[in-house]
Order: sequence, then C-alpha cells, then structure tokens
Amino acid sequence: MSVATKLAGIDLLDPSGKKVRLGDMWGEKPVVLAFIRHFGCLFCREQVADLRGELKQIHDRGAELVVVGNGRPEQARDFKEKQKITFPLLTDPALEAYRAAGLRRGLISSLGPRSMLHGLRALSSGNVQTSVKGDPWQQGGVFVITPAGKVLFTQRSKEAGDHADTADILAALDKPRKKKPDGAKARRPKSAKRQVK
Repeated sequence: MSVATKLAGIDLLDPSGKKVRLGDMWGEKPVVLAFIRHFGCLFCREQVADLRGELKQIHDRGAELVVVGNGRPEQARDFKEKQKITFPLLTDPALEAYRAAGLRRGLISSLGPRSMLHGLRALSSGNVQTSVKGDPWQQGGVFVITPAGKVLFTQRSKEAGDHADTADILAALDKPRKKKPDGAKARRPKSAKRQVK
C-alpha cells in the first residue's frame, strides 16, 4: 500500500480544531506535504522559512504546500501567526499520519551529534528554539503527492534538522509524467535518502 493511500483517510485538525481529511489536500492538485517535528522547534521554523521561500515556485507548478505538525490546535494557530503562514497548516496530535508515513521517532534521532550540527546551522540563520509544543522525539519528512495518489518524491528525516532539498522538491514537481510504452519494463529506483521517483 502506498504512503498516499495510507495517509488519505486520516483526519487531522486545522488551527481552529476543525477536522480535515488529509487525502482531500491532494484531491484536485499535487501537494508538497511537509511534516515538521513540533511547533516549538527551531528546525521547523527553518524548514517552513525555506519552503515559504519557494511557495511561488510551488504554486507556479500548479501545486500547493501543506505543512503538518503535531501539537495542539492552539499551538498550530500560534505557529501559523508567528511564521506568517498563508498555506494550509494541519496538526496531528496523535501522530497517526506520522506513523502511516513511516517517519522516525526517537531520542537518538532527536539529540544525536548530526542534530547538533544541524542546530548550529539553524541558529546561525536566526532560528530559535522555544518550549516544546508537540512531540520532541518525532522527526519529519516531505512527500510530493499527485491527485491520482502517486508519490513523486519521498524524504524521511534521519535526524532532527535533516530537511529535504527544495531543489529536489521542485524537480519532482517538474518531472513530466509520461506513460511507459506497452511492454516496457519499469526501472527500479535507486535506493537513496532523498529520492525523486
């Protein structure tokens, strides 16, 4: 079962607390579905700023950016206001979508040496850590999903601060969707951390 199929039937909450069916987000156009760690995380501020910087490019490709966090709706509302978010922001307090997407969760992935290096990078960009607003051990990831439920791009963070390269996300949105001729064999994708399918 594909990640898109697993995620499609899950209900999340918007910042007002209203239920939103996740699959409805890609019902009419492709989405860049970005899972962040929690709403107090400096890496999440950094990632949202990077994605917001590419929002016009995403929209120009006929797609939408949707960000999922895991705190309470009021924490999502506060994050949305402070980060000046104009695209859909949802929250998954029960971590149901995170589990369905196969995203990592754990102490080592949150506090390991590579996370510390990512932290220096995020701090040097002016991002700050605030109080924990969600699950501090949860990691994020990014998926590009079409209205047909095809996953064009997958990135699962190995540790806190491990973000998808926005150029790879845009390349996935650019890649033409061509049918293989009858009888043609599909090539197996190479195993990679960040994979454009």
